Amino acid sequence: MTLNQPISRRGRGFTLAELLVAMGITAIILTLLVTVTGVALDGWRISRNKVRAARQAKSALDQFSRDFESMVVRSGNNFEWLDVESKDNDLGPANNPSPNAARLIFFTAATDRYNGDIGGNQDLGGDVSTVGYELFFKNPITGSTTEDEENQPVFALYRRIVNPDETFEKLLAKEDLKAEFDRLPGETDRTNNFLCENIYEMSVVFLVEYSEAVAGGRLETKQQRVPVISTGSGDVVKNFSLKGSGIEVDGNPADEYGRGRIVAVDISVSVITDAAMTRLRSTGIAGTAKEKLIAGNTFNYVKTILLPQP
Repeated sequence: MTLNQPISRRGRGFTLAELLVAMGITAIILTLLVTVTGVALDGWRISRNKVRAARQAKSALDQFSRDFESMVVRSGNNFEWLDVESKDNDLGPANNPSPNAARLIFFTAATDRYNGDIGGNQDLGGDVSTVGYELFFKNPITGSTTEDEENQPVFALYRRIVNPDETFEKLLAKEDLKAEFDRLPGETDRTNNFLCENIYEMSVVFLVEYSEAVAGGRLETKQQRVPVISTGSGDVVKNFSLKGSGIEVDGNPADEYGRGRIVAVDISVSVITDAAMTRLRSTGIAGTAKEKLIAGNTFNYVKTILLPQP
């Protein structure tokens, strides 16, 4: 006699339908995980770039503020006290230069003169220093401008300070401050003058206040914004000079506001991400592709600095 034993369900395997359902659910879960992870990584990357850019911009703009807020100017002479120009030469990787790279030289009562040892053994007296700001395209560590695998140049901002003793002997009471500054021994782009990197674009706008005669013989106070940049039109200038006798633009006395005073300056910097900087070094990117790359990978910062008034 044959007995039919019931088959235990524990010995059964999964059916094809069950396997397909399980695989489908697993695929959906994995897709969701990959999507969420990707979104999280993109958010982290954007946040990291913003934080890094903000730090770079803060380093530059805070130093600009300290120097401009203690700027030194004396009227009643023909000496030059401030010189700002937009560099005409291409600054940057091949075919992808910076559109605006301002260079600034002016006198200030900088607190870090004599390496911050004011009143110490290094202090030779005086409180009027000279500072020069300039963008370079080079590796701030090696100092190389060569584009290869070992040396990766970047847009680097440098600040050079000239102590009061040297300022008094070689730079004060000069009609051409830029020429005298360039004659000084040493270079602005030395490693110890490095301030921050990835400043792709830097421009300056001065707010000039002046008086103008109107109907009835009375004087009316007006203000004029003067951008010192390479691109643009209208009131844009490439060289802005403040002398004790007035303001000059592009080598000539300014028409309306030439006898005015500078009340404020707007410093604008655009910080580019490391990834975009790497792509810019590729000569193949240009036109619309370059515009999209810059628009999506730069962070713009502007700071208005009030200048001391006599």
